[in-house]
Amino acid sequence: MFFGRVMGWLLVGLAVIMASADAVLALGPAEYASIVTADVVTLLAGHAPDITDAGRSATSSLTAAILDMPAWIVVGLMGLSLSVACRKRQRQRRFVFRR
Repeated sequence: MFFGRVMGWLLVGLAVIMASADAVLALGPAEYASIVTADVVTLLAGHAPDITDAGRSATSSLTAAILDMPAWIVVGLMGLSLSVACRKRQRQRRFVFRR
């Protein structure tokens, strides 16, 4: 659980850095090209994700939609969901003896 919380917070921090880099690119003098998730997947995997347009099913269209989103949103949501899923929970006591 501790490792999951740490990884979640690291992903949230990475998303903040990616969002600030995206803002710098948007305010720069060159043409604005956002950092999309497909670019990050290409950098990590070494090849472009294979999404074909012919005969798209629901899962492939959802995958295509996620890959077209800005990378900081996807990484931030993964980090937030990981940190929430691995949070410390208080133990509930059912039978409490009170005098």
